[in-house]
Parts: sequence; C-alpha cells; structure tokens
Amino acid sequence: MPLYKLTYFDLRARGEPIRMMFAIGGIDFEDNRVDWEEWEKLAKSTATPFSALPMIEVDGVKIAQTLAILRYVARETGYAGPDNLTSALADSLADQCANFVMAFMDWHMDALYTSCYLPARAKHLPFFEQALSKSSTGWFANTPDLTHADVFIAGSLEWLLRMDPNAKEFYDGFPLLEAHAMKFFAHPKLQKHLEERPETRY
Repeated sequence: MPLYKLTYFDLRARGEPIRMMFAIGGIDFEDNRVDWEEWEKLAKSTATPFSALPMIEVDGVKIAQTLAILRYVARETGYAGPDNLTSALADSLADQCANFVMAFMDWHMDALYTSCYLPARAKHLPFFEQALSKSSTGWFANTPDLTHADVFIAGSLEWLLRMDPNAKEFYDGFPLLEAHAMKFFAHPKLQKHLEERPETRY
C-alpha cells in the first residue's frame, strides 16, 4: 500500500471531498493541515507543483488539483465507476460542479451575494437535479454505490451551505439534491470520518 499525504489548509473547502474519498475508500493517509504562515513559505518554494493546494504525495510523487486527486483516489479504491463511460459521466458532473464552485467564489470573496451567487445557483443546481432525475439509484452516475462525482458535489455543497446566510432555503425546489445529500452523509463508510473530523469555519 502506498503512503499517502494530503496537504491542505485547516479547512474543509476543497480538501474535504478528498478526505471523504480516502475515508470511503478505506485508505489511511496523513492529513497535513498547514496554517497561512506555513503556506506563505510553501508558495514561495517549489514544494507544490503549481503553487496551489490541495496536494497529495503518493510515495513522494506530488499530485495537485482537487479533481485530479479525487479521480486518482476514486480509481485506486474502485469508486470511479464500473466502466469508462460511467466514469466519464461522473467526471462530467464533477467538472460541472467545479464550474459552480468557481462561479460562487466571487460572492464569497467580494460579498456579491445577489449579483454573483444567486444567478450561479439558479444556473447550476438544475443541472444536478436533472442528473438525479435520470438515476434509479440516487447516485449521480446511476451506479450501485457512489462515485467521485457524488463525493465532490456533496462535499462542495456542504462547504457552500456553511457560507450561505439562507442555508435553510438552499434546497427549495431541488428535492432530489436534498435527498442525495442525506443519502451521501449517511453512507456507512463515511461515518467515522464525519464523527472525528475537526470543526472548521469553512
């Protein structure tokens, strides 16, 4: 078994879907949480491939970019889908969620709730609701168990909900997304991680 080390901030945010994927896959890893002072030093060095986090090290090989890491762990643990077509479907949904994350980040950084976040929510959430309407299993790629798409989307929405001042209304009009979140966070292989993870603001 390779040695895995995840380096990210002491936040959930982009790092949490990776942590959850490790937990669901039953892989032990070093959860290296850096503070801003440590990050300033890392960013000025060649310690990270693209001067960005998250990053994992697999027996010393460094891999950056959230979705690349998530897909790697999913493939290693059998959660990338049973075939290439299903995996590509899961990839497309995860990529679309990444677009949504980028769309709402401006609101988070610049307090553009009405002009930035609400239009992004209105545009992107129907894509995910529609995907779930085509699934007979409740998972995004219609697989018997979850894929990395489920992990990334549920993890990203959890992050968003911690920032949204109207979180109680978030799933209004999106019942399948709400049911998916409940199904995902009840996954038996995720429970130990959820119970033990540290509390953070985001």
